[in-house]
Amino acid sequence: MASMSIRPFLAALLLALLAGCGGDSPTREVRLLAPVGIAKNIAAFEQETGCQVDLRVYDEGEDVDAIARRRDADAVAGTTPRGQAPDVVDQLAQVTLKGGVVVTIPRRLAAAFDWVDIRPAGRRRISWTIRGEGDNDDCARRWIAYATSQ
Repeated sequence: MASMSIRPFLAALLLALLAGCGGDSPTREVRLLAPVGIAKNIAAFEQETGCQVDLRVYDEGEDVDAIARRRDADAVAGTTPRGQAPDVVDQLAQVTLKGGVVVTIPRRLAAAFDWVDIRPAGRRRISWTIRGEGDNDDCARRWIAYATSQ
């Protein structure tokens, strides 16, 4: 009978030990939301700062605010407001895929593929912002300083 009464104790002890793993060092993670091609050199940033990056890439036309709320993003790269200097300016290209599908992508990515047709498609002006609702302002500030210094 004694072995039956010790099982709940051992289970509780095991759960307490598992819950305590890493308890002294909270996870330093920054959740980013950005269009394709904007967040670069993530591995170098993680190594330099100790902040892990969770990147979600969004497509043009998606509801970025809704995604940011749902993912609890710390920093968001979005269209630069008029009159503000952008953090990133990307040259865009409109490419026609085999089969006639037309997509717009960063020009530097278009050069890597054998497209049927490539045409200039303007510029994309992007700025990073920190969301007040995020969990890690420190890593978000570090990310923006890092991303805008390159």
